Order: sequence, then C-alpha cells, then structure tokens
Amino acid sequence: MKESSIGRKIAAGLSLALLVAFGAVAAPMMTQWGEKVTPESAWRGYPRPQMVRENWTNLNGKWDYAVTSVTNTPGRPTKWDGKILVPFAIESALSGVGRLLEPNEFLWYTRKIECDPKPGERILLHFGGVDFRTMVFIGHDEVTDVPHEGGQNPFTLDITDYVKKGENELTVCVWDPTDDFINSRGKQCFKPAGCFYTRVSGIWQTVWMETVPNCRIEKYTVVTDIDEGTATLNFCLAGRGTDRVTVSVDGVGEFDGDGKVVVKLPSGFKHWSPESPALYNFTAKYGKDVVKGYFGMRKIEKRKDAKGVLRFFLNNKPYFMIGTLDQGWWPDGLLTPPSEEGMEYDVKVLKDCGFNMLRKHIKVEPQQYYAMCDRLGILVVQDLPSGDGRSISPERADTVRRYWLGRQEMKEMMDDLQSFPSIVMWNPYNEGWSQPGEFLTHSMLDFTRRHDPTRLVNGPSGCWDWEGGHLLPKGWAWNDRVWSKHKPEGECEAADTVDLHLYRGPDMFPVNDRRVSFLGEFGGLGHPVEGHLWKEAKGSWGYGGIADTKTREGLEKTYLGLMEKVGLLAEKGLGGSVYTQTTDVEVEVNGLLTYDRKVLKYDPAVLKKAHEAIVRRAESAASGN
Repeated sequence: MKESSIGRKIAAGLSLALLVAFGAVAAPMMTQWGEKVTPESAWRGYPRPQMVRENWTNLNGKWDYAVTSVTNTPGRPTKWDGKILVPFAIESALSGVGRLLEPNEFLWYTRKIECDPKPGERILLHFGGVDFRTMVFIGHDEVTDVPHEGGQNPFTLDITDYVKKGENELTVCVWDPTDDFINSRGKQCFKPAGCFYTRVSGIWQTVWMETVPNCRIEKYTVVTDIDEGTATLNFCLAGRGTDRVTVSVDGVGEFDGDGKVVVKLPSGFKHWSPESPALYNFTAKYGKDVVKGYFGMRKIEKRKDAKGVLRFFLNNKPYFMIGTLDQGWWPDGLLTPPSEEGMEYDVKVLKDCGFNMLRKHIKVEPQQYYAMCDRLGILVVQDLPSGDGRSISPERADTVRRYWLGRQEMKEMMDDLQSFPSIVMWNPYNEGWSQPGEFLTHSMLDFTRRHDPTRLVNGPSGCWDWEGGHLLPKGWAWNDRVWSKHKPEGECEAADTVDLHLYRGPDMFPVNDRRVSFLGEFGGLGHPVEGHLWKEAKGSWGYGGIADTKTREGLEKTYLGLMEKVGLLAEKGLGGSVYTQTTDVEVEVNGLLTYDRKVLKYDPAVLKKAHEAIVRRAESAASGN
C-alpha cells in the first residue's frame, strides 16, 4: 500500500488508547479532544437532533477497510488491509490510517450489523457524509439503486428487504477523485498550500440505523411567523394511513393536522436571537411513530432603517451581523471534528469574544453543529461547498459542467438544514469558484430564494455580480469580478446583498435601494504561535500579512484599528462583516485560535468590548441618531 507523508509521521500527544487500537498514526498536531478519542467514544450522540427517535443504533467504531485499484478490480475485497475508525476520513490521523486516497483507487469498508426485521417496520441505514461516490451492499446485494454522489450531504437507504434476522454483512465502496466534475470539493486539494488543505475521502460523518413504522414521518419543515405568533410544521409522511399528526409543544399545548400543523403560541412568546436563544421543544406523533424536535421563533429580512438605509433586520429590529469566517477544519480529524465538545468550544469562544454570527465557509457540518448554534445562540451564514478553487472564470466549460450537481447539492443542503433557526442566509458562490456565467448564476440565486423564502440569499460572495455590484477603483480586491448596474425596476434581482471581499480592508460597497452592503471577508491578520504550527514557521502566512502582527501587542492593536473602521462603515450602512478567521488552518495563521485550539491569541474581553461598540454604533445610526 502506498504510504503518505502524513502516515509516516509520529506526533507526540496521541492518546494511548488510539495508539493501542491502531498503531502510531498521527497528524503534525493534535487537539485536546482528539487525544481522548477511542473507538468506543467516537461520535456517540444522536446524529439528527431535529427528528429524534428512540430505536436507533450507532455504527461508528472500528470497521475493516481495504484500498483497491479502480481498474481491474474483480469484485469486493476478500482480504482487508486493517482497521479504520469511522467516522474519520482515511487521510486523517483519527482514522488510524493517515493515508491519502488517490483518484484511481476504491476505498472499501465492511462490518457486521445486527438486524431484526419485523412486519410493519422498516430498517433505515443513514450516512451523515461520504465523500464522494458511494455504493452500499448488504451481503452480495447492492442496496443503492444509483450510487450516491455528493460529499457533504447526508443520505438514507431502506435496507429492510435485504437484511435477515441476526448478523448481516454491510459493505461500502467509495470512489473520490476530489477534482474533475465534482462540485462539493470545497478546500480539499491534491497538493495542500495556501488556503487549500489536505483532501478528505470516504466516510467522514456518523453512520447509523434506525427501525421505524411503515407509516411514519419522513421529514418536516418549520415556518415561523413572529407577527402572527405561529409556527407551521409541514410533515412529509410515508406509508400514509388515516391518522392525523399530533404535535405537543412543551409549555404551550397540543395541536394536530393532516400533515400540516399550525402551532399558535400564547401572547408574550419568546423570540430566538443570539442574545436570547429561546427554543420550543415538541413531540410529534403519527400512528406508532414518535419523533422529537424543536423550533425557534425568529424572523430575518432586509428592510430600510429610519434613515432609509437598507439593513438586516432580526425580529423586526435593525441588526448588525458581526462574525468570523469559519472553516471547520481540524488537524486530527480534518473535516470531521474530533468530538461534539471540540466543535462546541469553537462557537463558545466566538460568543465570548462578542461575535453574533459565523460564516460556515464552503463546508456542511454534522447536524449536531447547527443544533448547537441554535442552543448557544449564534447566526449562521451557510456556504454551499464549491468546486475547484482554480475555476475562477465564468467562461470555463467546467463551471457549466459542475452546475447540475451544484444545484442538486444546494437543494439537498437547504432541505436537510431547513429547520435550524440559527441559519439566516444561504451563500451559493464564493469568489467565483466554479461559478458559471450570468444566466446560470442568476438561476442558482433565484432558485435559492424561491426554495427557501424564510432566509436571505447572499449575492455572489466576493466575485462576479451581474445584478448591482459596483465597479471599484484600481487596487481593490476582485476589481475585475464585481461590476454591473442594477437591473431595471421590476426585474428580479435574486440576491439580498452585495458582498465585498477585501484584505486587509475593511471597506464596503455603497448602500443602494435593493441589496444590503455586506463585507463577506476581510482582515486575515497573520500571527504564528511557536509550538502550535502545522508546519515550520517559514511556511506560515496570513491573508492580511504578517509583518506588523508578529507580536501579541501588534496583533491586538492592528485588529482594534480594523474594528474601529468597521464601526464607521456600520454607521454608513454596512449590514455585517466577516473577519478571517476563527482558527488557523494548516499553514494559514490568521485565526483567533491556533489550529490545535490550544492558544487563543486575543483577550476575549477586549474583543467583546470592541464588537459591542460596533453593534451600538450601527443600532444608533439605524434609529436615526
């Protein structure tokens, strides 16, 4: 088997339990949560917090794995290369393998599962995320009618007709070329450098089973109306019978309907916001099926303030979004956080620093992440994981080639995450990566707006904008990508924002009557911390440079200077800002935290004071003061 440089490295700090289970495979650095991971502890929580059932089985843990050639492979392996820890990708240290998968290779997994099929019940097999093309077998039978494609969205298979009582053999075959026609590549790269990172292949989120009644709730959507005081739950029902859906909301009452249930809340109900993340828990029953979920009463929109400036409004009040670019990468798990506690730490740090928003950058997290954002109270601007970052010309044929899959992944992502109130804006395109020309760009933005009218749509983020972007003077970032006049009055402009990227920045597009001015990326102040670097210090870099921010004092002074300028822009009408970034990632050292999350480079109290001052200035300007 071909061994990667990652697989050859032996790093200090790897837990004894992991060393015993798999042998010495490690990343250049580990997090405190990664050091504690064992096969018995790896991602044990319920993976779908918005539709919880009791009868389920977690399939994470040690599986057998093998790597074979894509060509001349006669069938499934009869011999296995060793053990892999699911749900960590094969390239990660926490998988216990630490090996790069090549485009000309299949990655195979197998394990035994226990099943007990009964009349009137179905057995469902769920995959939280598998990158990229997946075929699934029970015994000899393939249970995927069509191999699933898409690296970042979950999928479910009904395996009832393929399993027998007792022990069954589950086998998964994955092919991941990383490049080519794939849309959901994100920041994965064959040769990591700059802002592109180690690629991820195979299973990287939880695998689990559940037993459900024939007549059951398949999914639901939630639409809240804070002006009417209602939450409308629309249930998609399988094996439909004669029963109505009954919804019991804790502390509110019981409601029912034939697939559509309208919950009327009493006067004085609580709104959801980052400052007060109130959630209403409910239990839904349909025949024998019982699921638990929750909703938050919140409203997001663009609206003119007292001075006639278009701004974001949350729950009918002007709201300045201040957040970070959040990559969601980990040195030990890569795309997979080492644990729920680890990913929660990142968000708690942002809250402690006074941020009220994060931009989840070209990655879809496990659903537990969004439930955590709901519970802790932080807004999410959610990116669609993009295709090749080199595809930054709308004239390239491959941008059109990726469009179909990108559109499908956009729909799946919105459907899967629809019921999480923390998500307030979708972002289909980042810096022109795999962005097609004017017609298809508008089609994607318009589809996003129509498919989910409960959220805003971010205009192409830092890239070509044919619907009201402004031509900028020479020297501005992305000057050649952001230009155009507004469409004629009455003609659709699909996006709700004009989104500028500028390092260091900050700055903004002028306010206009149709779209909110948004600073989608800026800052990127580099600050390497010795002993907490992915590679040697000379390979470290920051978007906004590193010369005057090498010291802690210089970093804080420069950061506060940027925030003072953001405050001035907020007074002028800037709707929100996204600082790059939450953590260092591989050779990038522009994070608030080091990549291993062991050093916070700033005093959170100092940052919180500065951020709260910006919000106050925006609120004062919006009220006409």
